[in-house]
Amino acid sequence: MSNTQMREDEILEGIRAHDRRALAKMLSICENDPNLANVILDKLEKKRSHVIGITGSPGVGKSTLINAILDKMNQGVGENVNSIKDMGTATNKKKIGVIVVDPSSPFTGGALLGDRVRMQSHATEENFFIRSFANRGALGGLSPSIYEACDAFEAFGMDNVIIETVGVGQSEVEITNIADTVVVVLSPDNGDEVQMLKAGLMEIADLFVINKADNPRSQILLSRLRKMMITGDKDVVICLTNAVTGEGVEKLIKELDDRFFQILSNGVFSLKRKKRLLHHAQSIVRRELDELIQKFENDGTELKEIKKRLLEELCRKAHKNGS
Repeated sequence: MSNTQMREDEILEGIRAHDRRALAKMLSICENDPNLANVILDKLEKKRSHVIGITGSPGVGKSTLINAILDKMNQGVGENVNSIKDMGTATNKKKIGVIVVDPSSPFTGGALLGDRVRMQSHATEENFFIRSFANRGALGGLSPSIYEACDAFEAFGMDNVIIETVGVGQSEVEITNIADTVVVVLSPDNGDEVQMLKAGLMEIADLFVINKADNPRSQILLSRLRKMMITGDKDVVICLTNAVTGEGVEKLIKELDDRFFQILSNGVFSLKRKKRLLHHAQSIVRRELDELIQKFENDGTELKEIKKRLLEELCRKAHKNGS
């Protein structure tokens, strides 16, 4: 047995035994070699985790809000909708995986890790696992390996997987392709009433959060948002929170749990997972295309020849994988 295969077997055994070191190794593989990650993840059974996307403009307090959610969940707030046997501990607290997508470093391409620093108080707790991923220039405020990372957390048996996007505005609609529930965070002092008028964030929200609720303008923003939903024939729950004090966060968690119950019972969860699978497949094809195109960057090949070689290479790979 090769050393590579031994490492894969160790990871498989560790994930099944809920070994955090194995999960850390698996997530590193997801980020650095997603093709290998998919090979390993295909051998693991995955739990029905509630994947929650937290998105919104920069500066609205997304990471502070996630930290407040973890604070409350650590106190036992929230329900395990499809609970599994406790993983060798005496606690019934939810097990949460957090994926924080950070802007890539212009020098190394790695994540800047700023958001994970804000959640550092929870980093070593057994029921939480926080991981930063670099977006590496990908559109949509996500990491190219986000699908594999989600699968890894679900294979580990997390109850919830929370994804925080970079926060780049309208292009963040990509989060709808992977999250079961999209939470759009707004701030009364961030010009979000203008941002809401733009296509994108308004349409993707399954739940709105107006953060910094102590700001007097929060009620104005709440009123405008309600009027916009009436005009647009959209009815979405709105929560007011103060992520610093924790005000309103418990209600937000309850709304998220209620939403999960609802989509499990009405079939929406299954439809979302089918959509996620399709987009995961598309992301793999795009990734392979990008790798192939990079091979042709410096050889002066004509456009017509590049198209021909790309098709030939894709056909060769498809034949190899199907054999």
